[in-house]
Amino acid sequence: MKLNFPALTAVLFAATASAASAQMQMPRLPVIFSLGQGQPGPPPGAPMQAPPDVLQRMLFAASGSDSIYFSPRGYTINANAVATLSAQARWLVANPMVQVRLEGHGDPRDTRDYALAIGNRRASAVRDFLVLQGVAPNRITVVSWGKERPGSVRVGPSVVAAGPRVVTKVQ
Repeated sequence: MKLNFPALTAVLFAATASAASAQMQMPRLPVIFSLGQGQPGPPPGAPMQAPPDVLQRMLFAASGSDSIYFSPRGYTINANAVATLSAQARWLVANPMVQVRLEGHGDPRDTRDYALAIGNRRASAVRDFLVLQGVAPNRITVVSWGKERPGSVRVGPSVVAAGPRVVTKVQ
């Protein structure tokens, strides 16, 4: 059987039309958005996640602090920080859709380059601790502000500069 161009066009058009009508009759499945590396997002119709500022307050309430302090030249996590980080890790494991940014800060007396480097080491040490506690690494972003964002802490009636630290920010 020999087909000419008009006959072939008619056959292709009919096949395409029947496939399109069959596709339109298929039930629609829910679409799951991926947040990266295999962690699915919420299905459509799921309750919306709270805004980051509300989640930040929830993290602070659950862990007692969003900041971890270090010695001026160190990046080792001390015993006081372990309790806070463990509470943060428990909260993050219980809230798997939350992503955080760890902001490393240097001492204002350091050079700019050293403050950036030590801020990154401190934030990386906190990230490693959280990952060991069961938080997925793709939910954590590390950034170093060096000495560019000094911050402050109120101690009684006076304000004291807060130097070497890592601040956990909900994104």
